[in-house]
Amino acid sequence: MRVGGLDLHLRPGGFFQTNTAIAEGMYAQAREWVEEATPASVWDLYCGVGGFALHAAAPGRAVLGVETSEQAVLSARRTAAEAGLADVEFAALDATAFAETAAEHPELVIVNPPRRGLGERLTTWLVASTVRTIVYSSCNVHSLERDLRALPGFVARRVRVFDMFPQTAHSEVMVLLERRGAGL
Repeated sequence: MRVGGLDLHLRPGGFFQTNTAIAEGMYAQAREWVEEATPASVWDLYCGVGGFALHAAAPGRAVLGVETSEQAVLSARRTAAEAGLADVEFAALDATAFAETAAEHPELVIVNPPRRGLGERLTTWLVASTVRTIVYSSCNVHSLERDLRALPGFVARRVRVFDMFPQTAHSEVMVLLERRGAGL
């Protein structure tokens, strides 16, 4: 699937936004916010087939996508290899367990969790971490609201709504969060 200049590979069992035009807009928005933050390191948690991670790639920037689906990770790795993105890696792991056991923290985290949201363990980890910036993409405003309340160390700087399925109540909301006092 050609999205934002990349040929994303899709396999059964790998998550991908079904509205390709909206997905392209979401990836472009995330890339813009990542570029403004100029992080040296990025994690894309719940990365699916790697759309956000692949679009956040830049020379000298270490990007790691984490996803439980091995099929999605295989797709993401293939796309990264074909695009020549040497600084982008993918791992088939649980996002929360990975974050909680990581020896080092990235400067920026992209999250696109399932409808249930991030959950208490991951929000607690984010607050305690050294992460400066979060790009949060959500398909459920209720879990997004709950997660934002659980991230008191972060402030929402920008919000954008994407009409995922026109003429329905389904939308994606993307929020740029910055650690209080970090200044973008």
